Amino acid sequence: MLPKPRTRVAWASWADDLYNRRSAVGHEEVWRAQAAGADTPMMVLPVGDPAVPFGKRAVEPRGLSEAARRRRALADQVANALANQPTIDPWRGGTDVIVQQLMPARLGDDPAMRQPFVEAAAVVERGGPGVLRVVPGDGGVALRVHGPPWSLVFRVSPVVNAIVVFLDATSRYGWRVEDDTESRALIEEAVTRVVVEAARYGWGGDKHPSTVAPVA
Repeated sequence: MLPKPRTRVAWASWADDLYNRRSAVGHEEVWRAQAAGADTPMMVLPVGDPAVPFGKRAVEPRGLSEAARRRRALADQVANALANQPTIDPWRGGTDVIVQQLMPARLGDDPAMRQPFVEAAAVVERGGPGVLRVVPGDGGVALRVHGPPWSLVFRVSPVVNAIVVFLDATSRYGWRVEDDTESRALIEEAVTRVVVEAARYGWGGDKHPSTVAPVA
C-alpha cells in the first residue's frame, strides 16, 4: 500500500477547516485518478525537494561563488516568507524580508531578468537535488527554482502572485516583477510550464519517486 502523500497540506492548510474537509475528499479522488493514469483537472505538487530523501537537505553544488550562495539563500528565505504570509497581498503584510529586500522591476529593464522565465521549466524538467522546492504554509504554496546564475520564486496557491527574480549580479536583494504588459505572456507561460513540470514529481506524476518521501 502506498504511503499517504503529504501534498494535502500544501493545498489545504491556508483555508478554513470546512474547506479542508471538502478539499481532502476531492484531493483523494484526484490522487486516485492520477495514480490510475487518468487525466485530472488538478495538478498535485510534491512538498519540499522531490530529489532529496525524507529527513535530508540538498547539498549545495561545489564551486558556488559568494554571490551565488547569497542569492540562493535569499530566494529560499523569500519562498518561506511567501508560503507563511497569511494575507493575500504579501507586500502589505509586514513581512520584513519582503519589504526590505525586494525591489520592483520590469523584465524589459535588464535582459538577464528574462533568463529565468525562459529557462526555468527546462531546469525543473532536468531535476536534481536543490533545483526545485515546494514550500507550503498558512499563506499558500510557494515554488522556488534555482538556475545556475538565477533563482525564481512565486506563490502558486491560493493565487499566482508575488513573482520574484534573484540574480548573482544583484545577490543582496531580489526583484519583484511588476505588472509588465510587454512580458505578461512570457511570465504566464513560464509559471504554467514550471507548475506542470513540478507536478510530474507529485503524486501520480510520471516522475513521482515512490521510494522517496518528500520533505517540507
